Amino acid sequence: MRIALISALALLRACASADQNLPGIPPEKWVVTFYDRNGFGIVDFELHDLPGAADVAWALSDTKFTGRYDVRLKFGFVFERQHVDLPVPHSVKITPGQPKVFATQ
Repeated sequence: MRIALISALALLRACASADQNLPGIPPEKWVVTFYDRNGFGIVDFELHDLPGAADVAWALSDTKFTGRYDVRLKFGFVFERQHVDLPVPHSVKITPGQPKVFATQ
């Protein structure tokens, strides 16, 4: 019975989602880059990457350019797309150009 309970708890813990998807990696290790893809001066894409690591980058995207993120993208061995509803940040440094990822929507 204990083994079944421990196994179930371990499975649930493994399924739990975190923004970084890598438990134990401090937030200051992540590089967050903000983009304005349509040139209106408002952030519409936020890329989170961990330098030196493969398949861990993820992003928030405002696909409708409404000032709210509506999609969370995870770039990895398996590409994942999840609907969200979050406000885009203001007063952040916007990186010129387009994000260096294969999908932004």
